[in-house]
Order: sequence, then C-alpha cells, then structure tokens
Amino acid sequence: MASGQAIFCVDAGGTHCRGRLYDAAGAVVAEGQSGPCNPSTDLAQAVSSLIALWRDCARTPAEETVLAIGGAGLFARAVRRDFLAGIPRFAAATVMSDGYAALIGAGGGKPGGLIIAGTGVVAHRLYADGRSMQRDGWGWIAGDRGSGAWIGQRALRHALAMVDGLVPRDPLGEAVLAVLREDDKRLGGWLIGMGPARLGALAPLVLQAAGRGEPAAERIVAHAIEHLAALAGTLDLGAGDPLFLAGGLGTGFRAPLAALLGRPVLAPAADAMEGCRLVASGAAPAEDAIDTLGFGG
Repeated sequence: MASGQAIFCVDAGGTHCRGRLYDAAGAVVAEGQSGPCNPSTDLAQAVSSLIALWRDCARTPAEETVLAIGGAGLFARAVRRDFLAGIPRFAAATVMSDGYAALIGAGGGKPGGLIIAGTGVVAHRLYADGRSMQRDGWGWIAGDRGSGAWIGQRALRHALAMVDGLVPRDPLGEAVLAVLREDDKRLGGWLIGMGPARLGALAPLVLQAAGRGEPAAERIVAHAIEHLAALAGTLDLGAGDPLFLAGGLGTGFRAPLAALLGRPVLAPAADAMEGCRLVASGAAPAEDAIDTLGFGG
C-alpha cells in the first residue's frame, strides 16, 4: 500500500502514544512520544496527542505520508471516523488494534502468538491464512487475568485482609498500606476512582516481595503466571508456532511461563510501530480478526 511513501507509525495507548516516521526505504527518520491517545475514552485528548506527536515527527507533508496506527480505541467505526476527521489529512490511513500491531512486530508478520502482560493482558494469534484472533483484553473488571492490575488488586486485598485481622501482618501488606497512606490520609479517598493504573502501580511491590521469598507475594505471582499459561493455551499454537511475551511483566515472567508451558517463550523481535510499518507497506497482512462474540465490525 505504502510503496514509495513515507509511513508515520503510531502505537496509541491510554497512557501515552509513541510515533516513528519511516522514509520510503524503510529507514527511521524521526521518533517521538506524546500524551494519551485512546479515542474511545477521550476523543479530544486523542486528537490533540496525535497532532502533537505528528508535529514532533513531521519531516514530510502529511498529504504525502501514510498513517499506520495501532490503537485499542479505534475498533468502533464511528470513533475511528471522528478521530481521523480531527487529525491532519494523510495520504492514506491503515488502522489496526494495538495488540495486532504488536503481534506483527513481534514475529515479523509470520504466524505465531503474542501475550502482552502489562497493566492489562491481551493475547493475539496470527494464522497462516492471514486471519487473527484475540483473547482477553476485557479490562481490569471483567478480565486481564494475570496482569499488573490483577496483581495489584490481589495485593490490595491482602493488605486490607491484614488490616481486618484475617491474615498475619507481613512486609507486603505493610508496603501496600504505606502507599495508601502516602497517596491519601484516608483509605476511602484512595479507593474512590480506583482503576487499573492505580492498581498496577502496586504490582512492583508484589514482585519485590516475591523476590525476597514472602509467601503471600509468591502465591500471587504464581497464580498470575498460571493465568498467563492458561491464556497461552487458548491460542492453540502448534509446536512450530512461536509464542512471544511482551509488556512490563514480560522480562520477569518469560522464564517461569516457559517452564510451566514446556515450550520457549520469546522476546518480541520488534515493537508495535514496526508492526504498523509492516502492515502499511504490505509486508504483513492487514488485520482480519475472527469475531468470536458475534458483535461484528
């Protein structure tokens, strides 16, 4: 699609977005980062962030550049239409989910599976026929099992059970309570408006405690890895299909997940922006996701 054209690749997330401009030969000529870019939750902010990102990366006119963007908030047609209408007019736009962009970057557009384990959790598989499927990614209330938010929520529950006298006091619970006291003098204030980012910020306390051999933390981490292993199983990968693990939990969880699964768990070969480039240039298939819920596009 973008043969002979510059490609502006964007990994759009709810916390921040990253951009990379490739020239027609595929060389990187500019990179940048901007604010939150999830059009489904805050369209105005997403448009503003993309415009700022393009301002930092622009080396070619927008009308001579292809936009390739992977974003969780672009699945709904109306949202996608309004977002594209608010940003600079590019020569063309290739839109995909952020997870699919990461999947393509991880394996270079070849069949395989990817789990992204960060604040949330999502898994994708690319089949040989170019179709793909997604598992989990339902958010911290309905899913994201084994994620940073899931780990943080278990740590919070453990700390409050300790306060109630249901479990013995331990360093993990005390560390969580210290965070709550630091953020707000009243526990209720910390709990009001609690979301995945706030819970995910507690996950490093659990990982540190598990590293020290604290039983409660070790149990939480073990259960998180078990959830990721079960998620990997839903991808039904063949023996020759690679499995990648990305995200903030990836580095520490690859080895134990591989041991539990009895198969290699690899670091991605490249990131989501490279995945966007591969799709926009025609070197990898456009996203053709299997609709497992019957919701349609």
